[in-house]
Amino acid sequence: MDFPTPSAYQEALQHPETAFADAALQRAEPRTGPLGLPRPVTGAFAAVFPMTTPEGTTVAAKCFLSDAPDQQNRYRAVADPLADADLPYTVGFDYQPEGVRVGGAAFPLLKMDWAEGVPLNRFAEKHRGAPATLDALAEAWADMLADLEAANVAHGDLQHGNVLVRETPEGRPALTLVDYDTAFVPALAGKQSAEVGHRNYQPPDRTEDDFGPHLDRFAGLAVYVALRALASRSGLWEKYDTGENLLFRAADFYDPGASPLFAELGALDALQHEVSALRAACHRPPEDAPTLADVRSGTAPVEADPAPRRREHAVPREGVARWFAPALGGALVVAALGAAVGWELAAGGGLLGAVAAAGVVALRAYRRQSVVRRRRRLHQEAARFAERIENLRREQQTLQEQRAAVLDTRAKRRAERLRELREEALREKLGRHFIGEARGVEGLSHKTVVRLKAANVRTAYEATPEALAGVRKLGEASTARLEAWRAALVERYADDMPEALSPAQKRRLKRRAERRLEQIDEEAARTRRKIEVQRAEREDAMARAEALPALSFARYLRYLLHFESSLPSPEETQTPAPPTPAPKTAL
Repeated sequence: MDFPTPSAYQEALQHPETAFADAALQRAEPRTGPLGLPRPVTGAFAAVFPMTTPEGTTVAAKCFLSDAPDQQNRYRAVADPLADADLPYTVGFDYQPEGVRVGGAAFPLLKMDWAEGVPLNRFAEKHRGAPATLDALAEAWADMLADLEAANVAHGDLQHGNVLVRETPEGRPALTLVDYDTAFVPALAGKQSAEVGHRNYQPPDRTEDDFGPHLDRFAGLAVYVALRALASRSGLWEKYDTGENLLFRAADFYDPGASPLFAELGALDALQHEVSALRAACHRPPEDAPTLADVRSGTAPVEADPAPRRREHAVPREGVARWFAPALGGALVVAALGAAVGWELAAGGGLLGAVAAAGVVALRAYRRQSVVRRRRRLHQEAARFAERIENLRREQQTLQEQRAAVLDTRAKRRAERLRELREEALREKLGRHFIGEARGVEGLSHKTVVRLKAANVRTAYEATPEALAGVRKLGEASTARLEAWRAALVERYADDMPEALSPAQKRRLKRRAERRLEQIDEEAARTRRKIEVQRAEREDAMARAEALPALSFARYLRYLLHFESSLPSPEETQTPAPPTPAPKTAL
């Protein structure tokens, strides 16, 4: 079943009392735009609606745009460890498997405490001319990473959209992390990552198999370097900002030796060590990325700028590659000796077991090869972009349906507005007749009037059949007399009721419909631009994957057995160097 689009959620949340299962959200009011419609903050896979409770508290209702396997179990596993850690960077949340209804179907919802602040990249943009503020932000960032490491947890997708920055009363920047879809806690050890993170912040070789307390190290170092670099040279922002990054882009990490940004950062004396550490991390497995604390203290090993490797290069035999052939050879020798002394059955079983174990070890080592990991990540990225494009196309369809509905219901809206005006006029007329006048009706006593007032029926307008049915000890005869009294008043004022909308009222309705159509058309244009961006990103990921040299499992096995001395390198691929960012478009 397809999940609702942002516009479908927007329509449903106009009526929180029926859309939400949560009692507090049912009584809350959504934050609305100029036309009174709920206004979401839309991401790639969710739409977040700010909701204000009657008590004045703001909460966030995160509505998902696609299904995520094991999502409920992951959020339950993450909830207690984050709460126990009591970190100032996280917010409370409640995952509700059937929390929101759209079109008669129930969908999961994440109810979250509202976090104040602006996205990390927007804060950096605003303060790019204030080095002291950016340096303070970098220090706050380093403190946060150290606290996450100490708690043995990781956010898993540190990027501008998931980090909110606010200024404390003392003027210091404070950080809040949102979106815990990819969070790691010890209870999730052994599982795969739900996502692989924003490509402009993650190491090139990260795949779904990379899931542990190390997840934030590469992105944390990249953000720290970017903040410190902006504090030193604010002009980097105009040159490298795309609206979807913090200076760095995926292309910089895939080939740092060809990156103009890395070249510029290398000229900043104060950041030499940090830039070298980040450059080196681009060539290492994600789990080998150093902590920011180690980089800052100088205890993290940092290589000199790696020389460009040939497409085919001799790889030092370490780990599995070092002992695989000798171990397998030893197993074969033992099996042969066993057969020679008459232990054929045991030798055969041992040989099969050794070969099977060797195959498993070799396959795991093969999957950890940089070329293999990188290709898998790029294919995963391409698949995610394709999913986003499909979600955006469904959003386009929803917007088209809403546009058609606005055009089709203009006459209906005029009739509804006329009914509203007639009801307002009737309220004004009947509201002048207080319920005490009913004492003049034969058969209605003072006690009857007292009962009516006690039930908040104080005027003829309020004396509707529904209201009278709720009055205690009001007999059928009295009810009939009151209804007749009210009906006579309605008849008296019938000629005073408006028969048609005035020209001014018609113009107002027309303008409202036109504004709604303009809003839909603007959102449709933004959606088209998003599709173009996602399509370009997908094509880039596929091009990089296709440019990677081939490394089959058979070839890697030959390397392990010393039949080959070299393996392909992912760095020397025929992909273009990172280009200068194109002008940004509002999404």
